Amino acid sequence: MGLLTTRALLSLLPTVAHCKGLIGGPSVVEVTKEFNDVFPCENFNRNVTVPMWDTNLLSGKNKPAVQKDLDIIANASFIVYDSEFYKLLGISGPFEQKQVEEIFAFPDPPPYAQRQIHDGSVYVPEENAIFVAELFSPKEGFSMNAIPYVWKVDLTDRASPSTIKVYPNPPLTIANGAYRFNGSVYWSQEGNFTTPSSIVRMDPKTLKTEVVKNNFYGHRFNSLNDVVISDEGVVFFTDGYYGWDNFNDTLFPELANGIYRWDMRTGNIKVVAGAAEGAFFNPNGLAFNHDQSKLFATNRGVSSSDPHGGRTIYVHDVTSSALANRNVFSYSDTGFPDGIKTDKDNRVYGAVTGSVDVYNSNGTLLGRIKVADGDVAVNMAWVDNWLYVFGRSKIYRIELNTSGR
Repeated sequence: MGLLTTRALLSLLPTVAHCKGLIGGPSVVEVTKEFNDVFPCENFNRNVTVPMWDTNLLSGKNKPAVQKDLDIIANASFIVYDSEFYKLLGISGPFEQKQVEEIFAFPDPPPYAQRQIHDGSVYVPEENAIFVAELFSPKEGFSMNAIPYVWKVDLTDRASPSTIKVYPNPPLTIANGAYRFNGSVYWSQEGNFTTPSSIVRMDPKTLKTEVVKNNFYGHRFNSLNDVVISDEGVVFFTDGYYGWDNFNDTLFPELANGIYRWDMRTGNIKVVAGAAEGAFFNPNGLAFNHDQSKLFATNRGVSSSDPHGGRTIYVHDVTSSALANRNVFSYSDTGFPDGIKTDKDNRVYGAVTGSVDVYNSNGTLLGRIKVADGDVAVNMAWVDNWLYVFGRSKIYRIELNTSGR
């Protein structure tokens, strides 16, 4: 049996699909070229807030059969668009089982919250733990509340991780992105009316915190979102209008939103991309490629539910003093890619509504790693060859045939 090719194996096994174009078993479904090129229902539509398996079937004689196929996709754990995805999953084809493990369910948010968000996920090998921030997106009329804790996923027992609240001191003020550098965790905190947005360094052992950057030549940032740091100590971070425009918890912004470059060795800071040059409106997630020669950045736009919003991952060349050669890397069909990560083989992972979308180095969508029905993937963290995914509701992990950069 081990000598059979995937195609030969498929010829021996029935497919679960009801219309031509889907191949697969209960956990892995391959969407073929035929299905992807010509959607098999005569009349259909989908808004940007729902994933592809929730496409609205408007009319057509084969509508019931297509709905069954969409239900199959909805119930799968992995959606395959390119055969390279099988290599990443470590399986030979769509009929082999693969699991997305749920390891923790977060408590429900408070009643004033529209939703809860888990961002800034970062693995700290010195503690063998992942730290992740929590923030609540308030309903209309409420401001974002500062939360005194972050979550710590203790991986001492990999088979049964423990997830607890820990309390940085002084506490973070609406923490968002995070990055490990030289044994410390650097948080980007949004701030509020009385605490300027800033980059904060945290000792992961003692949880002691210290503000290390909070201004652009006397201007306060609006609401810093994500941060990455090169091996040489050059920091890139995103600043958007989220605090003022979305959450009503910061002062009126006096700076154009964008991406900053801050050299911790010299203190030099400058804007390297942003609204001032028409590049971004509300930039969000950041990630380096394997050798830090490229920087990926997500752009949300006005709203993730706006059909004219950003929902784009851009890629830049990292030069000795700036960013160059910005290009569209990918455009999300569902929501927008919030947190992004890369692996050692230069794939890019974008956390979106319903899944983590996985792209090769050229921006080709290889497949999707599904989260629970109704959940939204927010961010991720690599621990060896395990990808930990942080949703609004749960923590997931998947063993993959690669590792983080």
